Amino acid sequence: MSLGNLLSTLFAVNSIQFWWYITRAAGLMGYFLIWLSTAWGIVVSSKIKFVERTFTYDFHEYLSWLGLAFIGVHVVVLLADKFLPYNIWQILIPFLSPYRPLWVGIGVIAFYLSLLVTITFYMKAKIGAGAFRKIHYLSFIAYFGATLHGLYAGTDSVLPIANLLYKGTLLITLFLSVYWLVMFYFRKQEREEEEQLKLKNARQKAHYAGKSRSTSVVKNSR
Repeated sequence: MSLGNLLSTLFAVNSIQFWWYITRAAGLMGYFLIWLSTAWGIVVSSKIKFVERTFTYDFHEYLSWLGLAFIGVHVVVLLADKFLPYNIWQILIPFLSPYRPLWVGIGVIAFYLSLLVTITFYMKAKIGAGAFRKIHYLSFIAYFGATLHGLYAGTDSVLPIANLLYKGTLLITLFLSVYWLVMFYFRKQEREEEEQLKLKNARQKAHYAGKSRSTSVVKNSR
């Protein structure tokens, strides 16, 4: 048996479902990387200091692009798939899919949101830190949309390992999100206490300065 025939036999290259296998594998890998990027972003914004911050930021960006690359493969391969063929409009426009249009459409929107969030890495200086953070909140919607897409449109979601992937990553994300909210609340409280302390100190200084001027005026009048 030649090497070509061996590879064809092992990977079912001549099978009508070959491209279907490729798109499913790419979709699962893309989902995992997008989740990892989302989780890493929450960890970075929570200011958990276990890795140098510049590295964590760059790694977050790298994970986003790598995840989008696999999702790109997941999407483009559908054009070559003969098991369940798609055209370009069914891929690019949400809810036009011949297969579970609602859940596939949610997946398309999640992809666009992930792409938008990732592009803003290069626009932070132009749009400002505030707008950058607000746009980045869309990554939560993108991730949850991708999870719904995987659970209800993915043919592998019935498999225990895929089910564990979706639900396990979802639980971890929810935990990290709650942790981020708690830390955000405490940091806000600390900032408010610091501002109140600064204001109190400023008032005390102004009060003492006023008393000092009054004393000087009295002495000079004598």
